Amino acid sequence: MTSLARLSLAAAGLAVQLFTLPAAAQTAPPPPPGPQQGTPLTFDQFKALQLQQMQRVQALLVQRLAAADLPPDRRQRLEHQQAQLGKLAALPPDQLDQLLRRRFDRMDANHDGVVDPGELQAFRQAQRARAQAKRDAAAPGSKDDDFWPSPD
Repeated sequence: MTSLARLSLAAAGLAVQLFTLPAAAQTAPPPPPGPQQGTPLTFDQFKALQLQQMQRVQALLVQRLAAADLPPDRRQRLEHQQAQLGKLAALPPDQLDQLLRRRFDRMDANHDGVVDPGELQAFRQAQRARAQAKRDAAAPGSKDDDFWPSPD
């Protein structure tokens, strides 16, 4: 698997977590107002939201890694997540645009240039189903290597 493909998979994790990370788990400042929920999302809006989410998650990881009582295995997992996110954030702008464009195009089922609420919901459900299938296929007792931190 190429590194671009791996980053593409990481971006897939980003989209799922983008909308599932509870607000209570986020201590970074809230995002600036974006498109109203329930309105179609353009690529430029999607890109801006993705970049904002990357910054919020980076801040959250820094905060969690600063905890003095963090167990070594949890620290290692958070450091791994931080490194993966750093790789994604360090992509040249044209590669990041390409990655986000591919993701947006997968979400835009009817290819009209906007993602409407129904398309977004269908995409999220498919991502959750894939994540659940991956967890179900994991060996019993193995730790899932989540790309994003869990809200706990």
